Amino acid sequence: MDESEQSHKDMLPSIEELDAAWVDIERIHDEYLVQHEVKLPSPTTYKRIWLSMLHHYCHRPVHKDEISEAVQREYPDAGGDQQVRHLKRDGWNITSPKRGCHQLKDPYRPSQEFYNEQNPRRGRSAFKDFSELKKRFGNRCANCGASEGEPDQRYGSDKVVLEQGHQDPDKPSEDPKNIIPQCQFCNRAYSSNFVFNNKGQLRAIASVSPIERASEKVKKQVAEYLRSSGYL
Repeated sequence: MDESEQSHKDMLPSIEELDAAWVDIERIHDEYLVQHEVKLPSPTTYKRIWLSMLHHYCHRPVHKDEISEAVQREYPDAGGDQQVRHLKRDGWNITSPKRGCHQLKDPYRPSQEFYNEQNPRRGRSAFKDFSELKKRFGNRCANCGASEGEPDQRYGSDKVVLEQGHQDPDKPSEDPKNIIPQCQFCNRAYSSNFVFNNKGQLRAIASVSPIERASEKVKKQVAEYLRSSGYL
């Protein structure tokens, strides 16, 4: 192993940090997810390291190579292509916001797809309610106005699909009053970082991610606002 490879590995979370993340994952699963039949991985499998890495870096996407290195540190014979997306099959709310990256979107709730699969009666009801909701929005995205079933020149040749977005990521995802129709492009772009009103208009941020990605000028303005408002 050359010095650059060693330096890269030294940047990984320590085994103790990942163990702490895993303990928190177990707590969250017992308190919030076991009732939804989300599967907790065995602590002796690669999946335990996958989840621990994603939870340790909960506010940012984690590249698959970082996850592979963390696995290989504990299991030297492990392959380099870790199939982290398989966690979604177990119910974990995993997204892939960037190519080759994974992020634990919300550790406290199962993915909407898994929730509907595990609760078919509620899933059918939600689908019926969502169909009515889409009609109220003219079968258009609440955020950008793109029409369902048609390509939109802003996004290329893919046809628009309306998905169940949420007004407030911190409120129950299954509550019909918290749902707005979002095209797949807005749903992916906004993720769980913003709060909308019932018309799809942006009214607040829901995480620190937008600030982390902002320019230094905006970060300073936010810091000044927090100081002047007594939060710092």
